[in-house]
Parts: sequence; C-alpha cells; structure tokens
Amino acid sequence: MARAALLFFLLAGWLATDATSAPAARKRVVLADPDPELRHAMEQALAPWHLEVVIESSPPADAAMAQERADADTARFVVWRDGDELVVYDRELGSTEKRASRSGFLDPPTAAAAALTIKTMMRLPPPPADPEPPAGPAVAEPGPELRLQAGIATRIAHGIDTDVSARFGGAAVIRPWASVGWRFGVAGDGGTSTNVSHASFKGTWNDWAVLGVASWTYVRAAWELEPHVGAGVRRSTLDGVLMEAAFRRTGTLPTARGGLWVRWRMARWTVGGMFDIEGNFATPTYRKTASSAEIFQVPGVGIELGAVAAVDL
Repeated sequence: MARAALLFFLLAGWLATDATSAPAARKRVVLADPDPELRHAMEQALAPWHLEVVIESSPPADAAMAQERADADTARFVVWRDGDELVVYDRELGSTEKRASRSGFLDPPTAAAAALTIKTMMRLPPPPADPEPPAGPAVAEPGPELRLQAGIATRIAHGIDTDVSARFGGAAVIRPWASVGWRFGVAGDGGTSTNVSHASFKGTWNDWAVLGVASWTYVRAAWELEPHVGAGVRRSTLDGVLMEAAFRRTGTLPTARGGLWVRWRMARWTVGGMFDIEGNFATPTYRKTASSAEIFQVPGVGIELGAVAAVDL
C-alpha cells in the first residue's frame, strides 16, 4: 500500500512539472541580438500573445545550437540575424526559416518591419482574447526628444587674407513630434584666434556665434542625413597694438548658416561628419587712423568641415 501511494505521488509530481513547463516554453522567445530597437519592436509586436522575449548577446551558429539555446531557456522560438537575414528556429517543429533583412543597428521603422516579419515567420495562432480593460486615462503618445550635440571643425574664411582656424561648437535641439524628423533649437560655436599683422598693426581676431537652428532628418538603415539651416548673431573682436597704442574694435554682426550632418546611429548615440557654409553680413573693414591702409576685414564667408557626436534623450 505504501509503495502504491509513493508511485502515485511521483507520477502526479512528474505530470505537474510537465504541465507547468510546457506552457512556459510556449510563452518564451530567445532573441540572440543586442539591438535595443529590435527588442523593443518585438516586445510590442508579440504583446498580444503574452510572449516573453529573452535576450542573449551572441547568435547561434546553426540550428543545432539554436535547439540547445531553446532547451536551455525552455523557449519555443530562437530568433537571430545571420548577416542581412532574419532567422527563426521553431523548437516544437524543429524547423528553421529565413527572410531578408538588414545587418547592424536598426532605426525604429526598420526594427518595426523586422518584428512584423518575425511574427509572420512564427505562424502564431490568433491571439487570445483579453478581458476588457477598465476605463482609464488614454496612453500618451511619445513625448518630445532632446538631442545634445558637440562638434569640432576646421574653418576656412576669407577677408583680406584667407584664414584657417579650429572651431568648437555644440547644439541642443528638440524633435517635438515623434512621427516626423523636424528638429528646432539653438547652436553656438567659438574657436582659436587669428593672428593679424597689417599696416603697423599686430594683434589677434576672434569671434563666437549663437544661432537658432532647424533641421530635418532622413533615415536609411543606421545612416542619417540631416540638412540644417540657422540664423543669429556673431560677436567679433579685433585686439592688438597699432603704432605702439592699444587698438580694440568689437562688433555684433548678423550671421546665417546652412549645411549637412551625416551620421551613423549606435542606439541613442550618433557620430559622423559635417559640412557648413556660413555668411556674415555688414562686415566691417578696419583701417589705420587717418589713412586708407586696411588693417583687417571681418570675413564675410566661411566653410567648415569637421566631425560631430550627439545623444538623443
């Protein structure tokens, strides 16, 4: 009698363990891909089926390794990318299916399209009907996105002479609407001084600027092209000695800028290059006292080439 009771409890325990582990396996998906945008998109696409997405850093080498991953994580599916192909391994069917995709980090629209492709490859049944949720406040749309940027560049400007100087700048811009690529904000820059030696004058000239800027971003995979324009003021200072007497002239000039930022995205970070053309208006020409000899002319046009890095918050 005791042996029969013991066998009964062992059998019941085995059945209970199997019954609880099988549903758990059917509700788990291993994503062997570190891309945060793809993970976020998969969690959204698979939410109606209540599937848990488990992250692993490295993809399996083949279907046999994928089966080992699925067994270890008690998962129904293993998903990874092999170059520019999406791969889905189904543990219950023992099958592997591939579809064309893209390599590298994905932008949000491309990640959403990849997640829909993965869902189709899984051939999931219709999602279970959820009970009607209680009435509550509507879910808010994604809020504005803040971008902070820093850059370094070389400027070639033309006045009396052609001047080459290093420039350092930054910008803070906001994307008010998540569905479009427009951004608005402020930018500023400054740089190294230029040595000036003309008509008995020896000294330096330097300038800095503050501008309001607007840009629009075109996204292609991990690449971003962002044309931008800006307008503001530039502060100019000429300081030195003229015929053994101190000589200092300052001015605030209208300025405008246009150009292109080219970026490569890595999650929230982007790095790349820049090309800008700037124009200054009402630029003064400083002359020697009681003489027509020119000392310095504030450059009217400049070209900047450099590198930028930014983070989106």
